[in-house]
Amino acid sequence: MQDGEGAEEVGPAELSVVLCSDEHITQLNTEWRGKAEPTDVLSFGMDLDGSEGYPIRVLGDLVISLDTANQQAQERGYDLLDECRVLLVHGLLHLLGYDHEIGVEESMAMAAAERHILDALGWKGEGLIGLAESSNEEDVMRRQEADDVQSTQSSNGSEVSTSYDDGIDISKALGFRTGRRNKDIKLICIDMDGTLLDGRSKVLPSSVQALHAALKAGVTICLATGKARPAAIAAMQSVGLAGDGLVVSSKGPGLFLQGLAVHGKDGRLLPGKDLPPSIVRSAFQYSTDMRVPLCAFLGDTCVTLEMTDELQDLHHTYYEPLARVASSVEEILEGPPAKKLLFMTDSSIVDGQLRPHWTAALEGKGAEVMQAVPTMLELVPRGVNKWVGLQALLADLALPVEAVMAIGDGSNDLQIVANAGLGVAMGNAVPEVKAAAAVLVANNDEDGVAEAIERFVL
Repeated sequence: MQDGEGAEEVGPAELSVVLCSDEHITQLNTEWRGKAEPTDVLSFGMDLDGSEGYPIRVLGDLVISLDTANQQAQERGYDLLDECRVLLVHGLLHLLGYDHEIGVEESMAMAAAERHILDALGWKGEGLIGLAESSNEEDVMRRQEADDVQSTQSSNGSEVSTSYDDGIDISKALGFRTGRRNKDIKLICIDMDGTLLDGRSKVLPSSVQALHAALKAGVTICLATGKARPAAIAAMQSVGLAGDGLVVSSKGPGLFLQGLAVHGKDGRLLPGKDLPPSIVRSAFQYSTDMRVPLCAFLGDTCVTLEMTDELQDLHHTYYEPLARVASSVEEILEGPPAKKLLFMTDSSIVDGQLRPHWTAALEGKGAEVMQAVPTMLELVPRGVNKWVGLQALLADLALPVEAVMAIGDGSNDLQIVANAGLGVAMGNAVPEVKAAAAVLVANNDEDGVAEAIERFVL
């Protein structure tokens, strides 16, 4: 296998291509990815090469559904053969280690490689990435099912130096490149509401299985949530993921209360900020005057002035500690300092009343608003967020940010998704998080967390 005049020989390689029906590829998709639906192409990579004594490099298997390919061909104005060739090239590049979801540079390189190969072979078609760009289907392309490489790619092989006519460098166009896999990711940082928890505030079985597999592979899991640590432990206990060496425990790392309570590798609380007492006082006065439920988080405990149905729901549905009812604001201020305050009410009141009021009221006061759930508004110390907390945790764990995969959906996840080594946005994420992420996966009701772990860690 070689590319271009004077290019270095890569060596013989073998690729198996299976043409099948939607029914068969659905069975494979269900078995390997937990998705009971057809897709166009699945790539199953091998990890064998000549250095291990084999005379040829075994790339792996490509499985193409002729039913789906025929439908896509009609939509794109191709015939079936042309569409199969496009899928073949796209799937092959994934087996060679390309991944357009890692970032813009990787996407451009893979798009250029697709065009180069199709042109060199005299085949019709623009390539899947080019088609998505020209059709403005970025979200679709960023989680195109064709990129489901099921095992780690080989990392050695020869470089090929070739440039496409548009000036994009496609070094190693037919060589072997390494995608971001488990050897790179040492820490998975996962939001809870809207990410690890589905629409019913439950952890999907696919997520449980993927998290156990990641832990078995030696990867550390860290929850990055607005919840208090006891709430996170309660949520994970129900699915067997709470305890030493698992996803969360009193002796393990974690980011809680929007990064205000950061626990290191031994569960020790790292130094952090508290809310000014004046903010706590004015917020509870506002709560009393406007009849809006309010709860103060003191670390692992909560306190309020009046128990309401909303705060009961905060405990029973969202796993938060049941708030203690104090007799006065003075009693609250005499206790441990408040890390954050949480209003809970109808989303229309949050958007129309609470957010505008507190955004203005906190200006210059050392605090700011933050939101993770439509029915809640939080007041937190200014300048503290999950990313600030993650930086403190990484220093404690002696890990570089490049070793982190962060998965989130809400605006409070924006900084960790944007700054992590690999930022992953859920399909239900807000637009700014999707824009900041390198990767888009399925939503929190459709195995998004499992998809991210299976594709980039296992």
